Amino acid sequence: IINSGDGDAVGTMNQVEKKPDGKAGVPWIGGEKRGGAGQKAIVPAQDFAQAGFNIMNGLPATSTAPVPAGQCTGAACRRFANSEEAAQVVTQVLGSKSVRTCTNPADCQSGGEANQPGSSQPGTGLAPVLETTTRENLEQLHKLVNSRGAVSAADLAKLKTGSLTVSRGVIEALRRDPDKTALTQRLAGELAMADTMELALTMRRMLITGQGEPNAGNFPKAREIGNQSVDQLDREIGMLQTEMEVRKSIANNAMLTVIERDQQRTQANPATQTPDNTDVRVQGLEQNSNTGGR
Repeated sequence: IINSGDGDAVGTMNQVEKKPDGKAGVPWIGGEKRGGAGQKAIVPAQDFAQAGFNIMNGLPATSTAPVPAGQCTGAACRRFANSEEAAQVVTQVLGSKSVRTCTNPADCQSGGEANQPGSSQPGTGLAPVLETTTRENLEQLHKLVNSRGAVSAADLAKLKTGSLTVSRGVIEALRRDPDKTALTQRLAGELAMADTMELALTMRRMLITGQGEPNAGNFPKAREIGNQSVDQLDREIGMLQTEMEVRKSIANNAMLTVIERDQQRTQANPATQTPDNTDVRVQGLEQNSNTGGR
């Protein structure tokens, strides 16, 4: 992590107070001056996510390089190629807002539309991510379940499962199950839910870790926006948990109940077929006739 060399956050704010117009900006993530005249804007959610990814993986806070091969040990580097991709996903889900340090917004309009003070991009939330992941998992599961060949590790790896693991045995069991269509759909949704939940938790860790970068406290307004992003993500996680509970309740009370009741009926009243043997029936008639004659 690169320190700014300008002292702590209090010293930085004293410098800002000496130049109340804010044109000088502040040392931001990695020590780079940001927010002032002729400088890039501060984009809290994006900047914290990028710094958090790098810090979690032992890279400089502003690095855009991938994690070296063999050094990836966490969920973030398994999911994202580098910090830029991580920040892009966070921005897509949570949105972004650009802030500048200038007292007069007209003094800080460099850098194009995205760097304008107050420029914002709305987030989509996690619902579209969940829907897309469910659809992709369902397509891949259909290919696996409806094929006849051996299940390869490469094909299983195409499923998005979060921390869950789908084994060859699960696919083989689905192939044999008479209700494989309904169960495949449910499995696709549950795996997608697990993957989306892991994504949300990984994003949360990145944002919080990024706020711990030494220069992140130099602009309290940015920290406030960063905290709002974490709160927004917490609400998204809460909605996912609620949806998981509702889905589980619906599945247990409907589809699986029908299947379980059918299995219970089959076990209680097994259908047996007796072969039609003419000789056996004739012998039975003769025995009845002899018994009646006595």
